[in-house]
Amino acid sequence: MKTPSLPLGIRIFRYAVVSVAAFLVVALYRLGLHVNQTTVALTFLVLVLVVATRWGLSYSVYLSILCAALYNFFFLPPVGTFTIADPQNWITLGALLCASVLVSHLSESERRQAEVSEARRREVERLYEFSQRLLLQEDMQGLHRQAPAIIAQVFHLRAVALYLRDEDTAYYSDPNGDLLPLEPVARAAASGNPVPSTIDGPRLVPLVLGMRSVGALAMTEGEYSEGIYEAVAGLLAIAMERASALERSSHAEAARESERLRSALLDSVTHELRTPLTAIRAAITSLLTQPSLADAERHEMYSVVDEESTRLNALIGQAVEMAQLDSANIQIHSTQENLGEVIDLAVEDCHALLRRRQIVRRISDDLPAVLMDRELVKRVLRHLIENAAKYSPPESPITISAEVDADKLVVGVTDHGPGIEEAEQSLIFDKFYRGGRQRHRVQGTGMGLAIVQAILRSLGGGIRVVSRPGEGATFTFWLPLRKPAKESAPPRQLSN
Repeated sequence: MKTPSLPLGIRIFRYAVVSVAAFLVVALYRLGLHVNQTTVALTFLVLVLVVATRWGLSYSVYLSILCAALYNFFFLPPVGTFTIADPQNWITLGALLCASVLVSHLSESERRQAEVSEARRREVERLYEFSQRLLLQEDMQGLHRQAPAIIAQVFHLRAVALYLRDEDTAYYSDPNGDLLPLEPVARAAASGNPVPSTIDGPRLVPLVLGMRSVGALAMTEGEYSEGIYEAVAGLLAIAMERASALERSSHAEAARESERLRSALLDSVTHELRTPLTAIRAAITSLLTQPSLADAERHEMYSVVDEESTRLNALIGQAVEMAQLDSANIQIHSTQENLGEVIDLAVEDCHALLRRRQIVRRISDDLPAVLMDRELVKRVLRHLIENAAKYSPPESPITISAEVDADKLVVGVTDHGPGIEEAEQSLIFDKFYRGGRQRHRVQGTGMGLAIVQAILRSLGGGIRVVSRPGEGATFTFWLPLRKPAKESAPPRQLSN
């Protein structure tokens, strides 16, 4: 820790103050109070101690000599001269001078120790703040970009540079990076020497992970102890290793999740694709092996092929739609639309599944035209209506409601099916998840609600479900009554 030198004017002022203080003591005891020599000596000693504690050794030593001279001249006989008549007074004067110098030295040592302790405390506080701010950086690139600026801010340094050997790139706290030359930093990183050094003023500390040098950290000099720079580099190296471990863990988790989704997709899609393919093969086999089939039976076989082919096409379309939503390939075209017309279109698309099922509309007559993407909202409604039709008795109605609530358009689709267990309500929007009780009773891939949620999020809305077992379920989604933020997004439009 370097002690900054005081300006000459302040030093002269302090010497003048201690001199005036010493002469004031003389004036007090010569003109005012009349005390013995011991009291005067102790007063001078206390004054020296105070100055030593406050301002340091040089001032207290000067004051000690001045007090000894004043004590001799004004209080030791013969008064008014620097001559000492009694030999015992020589001992008194010497003791005063030695005690003053000794106390000054001890006080100065204690003061310096206190300053060092305070400086160490401040350094530890800044190291703690630095470590806390590093913990907020969890990705490696963000850590590399932010670390120099964080170091400069926390430790009040003019400039900091971080050089990484693997990337052969330097990151600077100052925009121009001209305060720290790059070449010496790169050479220090290449040498792998763990001992800090200096390059024309700035402090250079290699970054070492284990036995491998990964780079170097250059910092302009600050008023810190030698170990603080190594501690900063050590904390940064640990943070880099932590960020690297988090990235590896994230990649591993992503790989596991991808594998899980792939397995779920294969299980679900394989089962769902095999069912229509089996029906198609059976119908085709009957047509080929039994040419004498009656017209009614032959027409039934053709109907099976047509229905199952349509179902197969729908399954493939859902898989493609889910893949496009996952990659954010959505292009939004918002126009003023009448929600009632969009609902009619969605119901028409579900006509084959609904058959004679009653659709109850509870839509206010004064519902205004709303800015929305007709195609995407129709898909949301179609998925929800299909979901309600598949999971409720054929004779039960499906209710569709709509209203404006504050700045949102709120739409609900209610069925009268078996309902959804509370434990499953937070899972049904996950890809490929299907309710445990309905998994083998109702055909499906588990992608419909995931598609609905992805579309609504892209439109700035959301969805929730309210259900009790045995009482059906109500899916409520909402859209903002404003222009969606993603309207100008460049990705391609979803295919039908």
